[in-house]
Amino acid sequence: MRVALIVRTLISANSRTEAARRDLLVVLILVSAVMLLIWNGGSLLQIATEGRSASFGTSMKVAATALILNVALILFGWRRYVDLQHEAELRADGERRAAIMASTDSLTGLANRKGFADGLQQLNAEISTAGRHVAILSVQLQRFKAVNDRHGYDVGDELLRRLASHIRQELPADAVIARLSGDEFAVAVACDCDNRERVEQAGEALLRILGRSYDIDGTLAQVGAFLGIAVQPAASDSRPADLLRRADIALERARSARSARPVWFDASMEQALIARSELEHALRLGLEHDQFVPFFEPQVDLRSGEIIGFEVLARWQHPTRGMIRPDVFIPVAEDIGLIGLLSEKVIGAALAAARDWDAKLTISVNISPTQLSDPCLTQKIVRLLEEAGFPAERLIVEITESSLFADLELARSIAAALKGHGISLALDDFGTGFSSLSQLRSLPLDMIKLDRSFVTTLMAERQSAAIVRAVTTLGSAIGVPVMVEGIEDAPTHAAVLALGARRGQGWYFGKATSADRTAELLTRNLAGPLEAPTSPPRLRAAS
Repeated sequence: MRVALIVRTLISANSRTEAARRDLLVVLILVSAVMLLIWNGGSLLQIATEGRSASFGTSMKVAATALILNVALILFGWRRYVDLQHEAELRADGERRAAIMASTDSLTGLANRKGFADGLQQLNAEISTAGRHVAILSVQLQRFKAVNDRHGYDVGDELLRRLASHIRQELPADAVIARLSGDEFAVAVACDCDNRERVEQAGEALLRILGRSYDIDGTLAQVGAFLGIAVQPAASDSRPADLLRRADIALERARSARSARPVWFDASMEQALIARSELEHALRLGLEHDQFVPFFEPQVDLRSGEIIGFEVLARWQHPTRGMIRPDVFIPVAEDIGLIGLLSEKVIGAALAAARDWDAKLTISVNISPTQLSDPCLTQKIVRLLEEAGFPAERLIVEITESSLFADLELARSIAAALKGHGISLALDDFGTGFSSLSQLRSLPLDMIKLDRSFVTTLMAERQSAAIVRAVTTLGSAIGVPVMVEGIEDAPTHAAVLALGARRGQGWYFGKATSADRTAELLTRNLAGPLEAPTSPPRLRAAS
């Protein structure tokens, strides 16, 4: 709208200037005629008084003056008419240009978001009576920001122009092509009701174009793309904006799955999106109303069966859906940036609840990988300890192997800060990442937790048994105790004991329960020794 207003203003100003210049000659003629009329005013008076007796010369002067005056008036009127018509044409042309500018992406020459909406509406109207579909392909570039960061915006802009040119050449002439934002494009095409092959081919052609490498002034630039497709039947009364939204949903599915092919929209995607949105909203409300609570899973001495500590697990006590497991809400909290707040609330409640338990019992808490980028992580944990009055030496912070070794220097600094406050550090999910012995030696670990995947397959796979034995031997050699996760029955309990494990946890020793239930169990002395197995099962030897 601003562009159109500026164009109209400039055109109007220019046209008025030109009109004034063209009118100058006519005005001079008119002024001359008026002066001539005044000059010959005496002759007109003479004709009026003498009538027929006035001289022929006087009559001719009067007639000439009237003729000149009439011609001047006619010329003036004609010029004004021509000027007004010319000004109207200029204004109409300016409005057409402004409309084009308002609907066109200035960098690539493709339609912008408004132009795409107009073109989509026109395409939909053209095929509404032909029994055909409108299909929208929503596209987002990969690694385009990296091109700008590495080679500069000039290279990035030229790459976009090249991509736009090749897209025009490759796609059908009736396709509506638009650049919606920096790295997002959309294409609308018509397809037959019983044949979507044309749309599929257009999508694959787009991905090929956007995946090519381009030489831009000696710089080789290459990006990829993700693509989602949504199709609207001709009989449908859905709005074009709804169709674009569905294509965007399919695009999001392609992006999350890292799909190298076009992804078609289906109704389940929209339902999942609605459910995800509702879950996000409920999660925010849950944090406001303290619906996230700690549950405690016992950790035991495998030989005596005595409980030595608890691992804290987050649970969501939803007012209508009941208890929600962490694998449902933890990924969502990480995606929307609320995992830090959620973790602090759960850890704080756990420390407050366990403060008065037996001083020999430790409390293990998990730290999300995204929290490791927080420079104030250690200070926040220390603050929670102080607020709850919980001894630092009873707290064990568990960090996953993959997140810990993603940035070893950061891991060292966090470990040193935690150890400086008397907090212990455990390496969680050991065996699922790519840590080396030198890295293990460089960190002041207080515990290694063997991933449960090796324990659940212990009785069936000899490789798992070999790994359990190797890890327990390694822990003993470097002086770091090993906690075995996933012990769910007596045979597994006996098996890990036979392989050298001394600490463990799992459903065999009790499922995670609420703070009140855990305190009740401890008060009733249900934390006493469990009966140790007397005859461990025969394990297959590792080859």
